[in-house]
Amino acid sequence: MKTVLRDVKTASQMMRRYYRAVKETMRAMAGYLPSMKSWETRKMLARHIWLDAMHADMLRSRTLDLRYPRVDVDEDSDAHLIKLLHQLPNAATDEQFVAGIYRVIKPALLAAFKTYMHNSDPLDDAPSHLYLQRIINELEQQQTDFETIRTSTGKAFADTRWETFLHSVLAASGGIDGLDLDPGEKYIPFLSRALYQLPEEGARDESWEPAVMQVPPRLPDNWIEHRIWVAIDHANEVWASETAAALIWEYDNKPWNLYYEAARCYDEMRHAMMGEARLASMGLQIGIDYPMVPDHWRTFRQRGIGALLLLLHGLEQRGPLHKSKLKQELFAVHDFDGAQDCDYDWADESGHITYGLSWLKSVFPGWQKLQIIEETNKLLAEWREWIERHHHEGTHGYAVFLSRIEAKAKLLKTEQSDTQVVFQPTVVTK
Repeated sequence: MKTVLRDVKTASQMMRRYYRAVKETMRAMAGYLPSMKSWETRKMLARHIWLDAMHADMLRSRTLDLRYPRVDVDEDSDAHLIKLLHQLPNAATDEQFVAGIYRVIKPALLAAFKTYMHNSDPLDDAPSHLYLQRIINELEQQQTDFETIRTSTGKAFADTRWETFLHSVLAASGGIDGLDLDPGEKYIPFLSRALYQLPEEGARDESWEPAVMQVPPRLPDNWIEHRIWVAIDHANEVWASETAAALIWEYDNKPWNLYYEAARCYDEMRHAMMGEARLASMGLQIGIDYPMVPDHWRTFRQRGIGALLLLLHGLEQRGPLHKSKLKQELFAVHDFDGAQDCDYDWADESGHITYGLSWLKSVFPGWQKLQIIEETNKLLAEWREWIERHHHEGTHGYAVFLSRIEAKAKLLKTEQSDTQVVFQPTVVTK
């Protein structure tokens, strides 16, 4: 005789609420990512957005299994819980936002998933158990990541009043695994606030030097500088991560597959981390010895996230060929780390081109292929002109960085250090 009884209807309703909770938490994290100042915390957020998208996808898939042939998993439901989650990015500070996610929402998700497994039949509901066990394991790792960030940054990422308030709103809304409830008039002022707006430019770590642009004002003189130039370009792919994440928040009610693909914003953060690691191995400190700057956003953000999407798509179309070329060049001078980074980078970019096209068709539904190409080329030309103008007029703000880079480069000795290089400048990439 079974010791646990839960019918399919109840299980499917719970799975759908779990899916919506994880999805909307992921969207809140994606929306806040461009505002996050702390570099270490930003890297953590990007990775967790990607993981949470996979978790939401598993929960969505299981919901559809249980509700077949119904396909209403993405229709309006759990409205009160979602209203709460939509308010998370309205936190007053980075610390408050992180506390809300990692000290309130994610612990509540963990508790709900563990309770579900305890109160369900592991044979009848085996697929749910398989998915939830993986999700639980990865959420617990996320909480460990959070504790590591608290230690490494020296920031508490805690706000007792804010956390207590969120706990109360969450409970009044039915919690993670309860029925959706109207939390009552007490919480109307909080839940009816205007939704968070994306920043005008991506935030950067407060410890970094101010900068104007990422592209050096001259071509590299040798292979050592070439390696540095490529790595700086990699490190500044932060803007691409911000743009993909911004799409997830900016455009509500899009098909799930678009959000799932845009959650690969972590790919772009990985690329930035690749550049950071290579530059660190050469003795260059991030944001101090080389610029980390949201120059793409400063130039085009006022035209909307759609313009940044067009620019990103245009640059990524050139990515696979360019990065595969860089792989060969770096391998030839024994920069095996850089060569491998570029190899995996262009593999990522190949998929991103497809994702970008899907998003363009959704954001600009009335545009035909020719118009997409024309508008993209206009932005690419304008971007190159912006770079060239700052270089020509000497307003690139690179002097302090260039002097530090040149000093570091002189200390690096390789067999190819005297080899003269001739190639296209970094402006053709991201």
